[in-house]
Amino acid sequence: MNQFQKIFDAQKALFATGVTRSYEWRVDQLDRMARMIRENEARFQQAMAKEFKTASQEYIFETAASAGESEVQKSQLKEWMKPVEAPVPQFLAKTGHKGIIYREPYGVALIIGPFNGPLLLLIRPTLAALAAGNTCILTLSEALPETTKVLLDLVPKYFDPSAVTVVAGGKEQNTELLKLSFDFIFFTGSTFVGKIVAQAAAKNLTPVLLELGGMNPAIVDETANIPDAAKKIVWGAMAWGGQWCTSPGYAYVHESVADAFAAEAKKALVELFGNDPRSNSDYSRIINARTVDRLASLIDPAKVIAGAKSDRDAHYLDPTLLYPVTWDDKIMEDEVFGPILSWWTHCRSFDRSARASFSKNGPWRSCDRYFSE
Repeated sequence: MNQFQKIFDAQKALFATGVTRSYEWRVDQLDRMARMIRENEARFQQAMAKEFKTASQEYIFETAASAGESEVQKSQLKEWMKPVEAPVPQFLAKTGHKGIIYREPYGVALIIGPFNGPLLLLIRPTLAALAAGNTCILTLSEALPETTKVLLDLVPKYFDPSAVTVVAGGKEQNTELLKLSFDFIFFTGSTFVGKIVAQAAAKNLTPVLLELGGMNPAIVDETANIPDAAKKIVWGAMAWGGQWCTSPGYAYVHESVADAFAAEAKKALVELFGNDPRSNSDYSRIINARTVDRLASLIDPAKVIAGAKSDRDAHYLDPTLLYPVTWDDKIMEDEVFGPILSWWTHCRSFDRSARASFSKNGPWRSCDRYFSE
């Protein structure tokens, strides 16, 4: 028997009673989550700092935003629960017919969280699922043993297991979970694992939401404020140790300002993290040694203009700048997901060749940024 069958059946049974559909049940779950985080904020922050979020503003953001999200959900909940009238064809409207949308919960939701937002990217979708009247089984990346340990201890103290349960993540555990016929799956993570989740969900015709990463370009044209653009792009690429799905994957800079951009990017790196980023408490570490090795292997020493030093045992990689690069460079093969910013040049205002390149890489973008006058 599936090791998670018992808790899955318990959540199915609770949902079948109809209690989760009530406003009172939903608000109670949101309040429980907020209390769990606020009453154990220091404990959560210490766990995340042990793993890789050594920058204080990052682990503070994780807890504050997660707890604050419950208030946002509560403030909108009554409005979300109201039936909404929908347009119908004119011939039906003339005969007195109306279309009404009733927002119904799915049932038992599986929330699979990533490593890079240990709390926020697990709790936010969970709050949304609870606000909608679903029960939830949560699992977090196996790369986060400390945060997982805290959640395994606290969740049973604040929630009925038939409403919310957390299980330790890992390939074996997730494989077993995905065999169950969940009513909804929310996954945040890599495209590779996203495909596995989607295939498993398809077997049970389970609706699935995949929040994946991408190669996110930052386009800089010849009219841009170069110091401003460089500082913003460098910060975006290095914050969270570059381990964020909307981090700029690379910059595409007009050739007339490329050298100025390079100078300003190096200057911004020092302004943001100092001459010794390793000793800067505002610069986070890489999640594990294996990832440090992967990132270091992407760096072409001939194209390094800043950084590139690494220490796998300390889970550390310098904030690194590479210039110039092309689509043929290894760094451009896939999402970087680390503190490396590379860029290449264009000669016309977002020309045809650029659009062709972006079309080629389009499916792998989460967002674009454009810097211009």
